[in-house]
Amino acid sequence: MDSSVLIIILVYIVMLAVIGVYFNKRNRNNKDFYVTRDRIPGWAIAISERATTSSSWMMLGGTGAVYGMGVSGVWLFFGLYLSLIIYWFWFARAFKKENDKDPQLTLTSFIASRWGSHAKLIRLLCALIIAAFYIIYAASNLVGAGKTVNSLFGYDPIPTMLIVAVLITSYAALGGLGSIIYNDLIQAVIMCFALIVLPVIAWIHVFSNGGPAEALMAAGPDYMALFGGMTTGSAFLLVFNESSYIWGNFGMDTVTRKIMALKSYDDIKSGRVAGLVTGFLWYAGVFSIGLTGICLYGAGQFDDPETLFPTMVEDLLPGWLSILVLCGVIAAIMSTCADQLLAVTGAISVDIVQKVFGVQMKERTALIFSKLLLIGVGVASFLFALSSGDLVMNMVSFAWSGMGSSLGPVVLMTMLDKKASGSGMIAALIAGAGLTLIWDKISFLELIDVKFGAFFLALFIGMAVSRLMPNREKAEEI
Repeated sequence: MDSSVLIIILVYIVMLAVIGVYFNKRNRNNKDFYVTRDRIPGWAIAISERATTSSSWMMLGGTGAVYGMGVSGVWLFFGLYLSLIIYWFWFARAFKKENDKDPQLTLTSFIASRWGSHAKLIRLLCALIIAAFYIIYAASNLVGAGKTVNSLFGYDPIPTMLIVAVLITSYAALGGLGSIIYNDLIQAVIMCFALIVLPVIAWIHVFSNGGPAEALMAAGPDYMALFGGMTTGSAFLLVFNESSYIWGNFGMDTVTRKIMALKSYDDIKSGRVAGLVTGFLWYAGVFSIGLTGICLYGAGQFDDPETLFPTMVEDLLPGWLSILVLCGVIAAIMSTCADQLLAVTGAISVDIVQKVFGVQMKERTALIFSKLLLIGVGVASFLFALSSGDLVMNMVSFAWSGMGSSLGPVVLMTMLDKKASGSGMIAALIAGAGLTLIWDKISFLELIDVKFGAFFLALFIGMAVSRLMPNREKAEEI
């Protein structure tokens, strides 16, 4: 490895550590650790939220998905961007307004605190769902790191996964949400660089070789079609299935906790602009990489389409620039994984240990326990990544559905359904998580994406049970 590259990497690591140490000194209790007591600008939180939701699944899985679909892959990003618009123009303000009535540190507490005698069971179900699916999600990012480095340099992916896991766990355990948000800003700049530079260079190569239309037609007419050659009902299902990531955002602890960190409604306005601009740049970059990959290499040329991104980096960029773009992938992975480890830690420490089992701790003891637990969660994610042989995109899709289809409906019911009941919440949680587990085993459901179908079925079940089994007591904090 070139000495200048090694210096860049070491400086990057030192910056992460310094930010972690700074916020470690400012963390006096769990509230500081999970939500942060500092006023962080809305634009910073928005960029952090984008970095969190735009991990290796986008840079590896997203580019691979477009490579396999062609122009019709745009519907994936249509759904993601529509979800971003909904998030900043409605959900952020509505969620903050609801949470401000009874401020909570975690999404689980936001849901459970309103349901009286049902609260403990709801809290336990929410925490277990978050722990199980976020560990899978975090593991997918570590798999992505190993896959990228292996594709570019041929290195064994396991040491890479271990190094990344240690770095992420260290600065997240030191500084909590505050360090994660500011490290996200650094990582977002690197990601933006990667998702602008590589597509620009790729498009230059495409146009110098006759343009995209000719290359896409050579790959096959379906690659040029907006609906992938499908008509009527099939095209309708394509749009809905590819847009299904919309619904998961409502149930993502890593997303809602960023809203909890907003100190004022004015921050939502600055966050809206930063979030929408950053999201557009990143989605356009990912879509362009997938499309230009078809033009440059032809369709179906990769056994693993998720290696398209690192292959293009190696083929199109000089050595020093490829290292910087590689850092963009690692940055995306770190920003997401750190948030996920914090979410799992909060679910176990705050919601299960302290709320469900009633373990009382002094503020300092609770903070130390959270930090140690986060390290344990990091180890668990690494071990799961070692045993996983699945595609990053598949792992993320499964985890996204598991949380989005269970926690998403109950968040919306909490905010919007005046007839929602504790029994309905429990039913929706079980239905969403359960349907995710069995969806691909039921043949007649194969046409509908689980992220779309499980969400609405869980929502319907939750609302129906709420009407059949209304609350018989006044909800109170437990």
